[in-house]
Amino acid sequence: MENPVTRDRLINAAKALFIRKGYDDTTMSDIAVESGLSRRTLYTYFESKVEVYQAVINSETDRIIEKLSVIATKSLNPKQKIIEFIYGRFIVLKEMVDRSGTLRSEFFRNVFGLEHFRKEFDQKEKALLQQIISEGKECGVFNVTSVRRTAEIIHYCMRGFEVSYIRGNIWRGNTREEIRYETQKLICGALGCS
Repeated sequence: MENPVTRDRLINAAKALFIRKGYDDTTMSDIAVESGLSRRTLYTYFESKVEVYQAVINSETDRIIEKLSVIATKSLNPKQKIIEFIYGRFIVLKEMVDRSGTLRSEFFRNVFGLEHFRKEFDQKEKALLQQIISEGKECGVFNVTSVRRTAEIIHYCMRGFEVSYIRGNIWRGNTREEIRYETQKLICGALGCS
């Protein structure tokens, strides 16, 4: 039976190495040494470096989902909630990427390669969006035909802005208020609200 403390110790060691050395230059032996545990213990928890990397990504994205869940359950008008959710999402995603050093360069270097690693995160995020959109539809604030399809469209739009937002390109020549206003127009148009 796995010990969650040992698993977290291995994940934290791997994360520290991925930040310091990068994914490609980190070995399973490095992770074992960094954690202060044996290779045998490491292989009891993870079969490969890919599996360890997935665990590191999941630990980071779980933090984001926790913060987004708080927003999704706030007692706000659904229109305010969806806007706060979208802005909150970009802020916590940027914080995660900025905090993670070399993972930041991995993010920009291999955004499409990370697709495999973020599937679970994307599913959870879409479920939270569906929850907000469904709430708005039920109370007549949003006029959408399909909650699921609308959540997917908004999710993919947000993904399209990730790199520009994190790099700061989206703000060039625009104030935050201008970007916020245009974003609200875009989202309200997608949700059929004024």
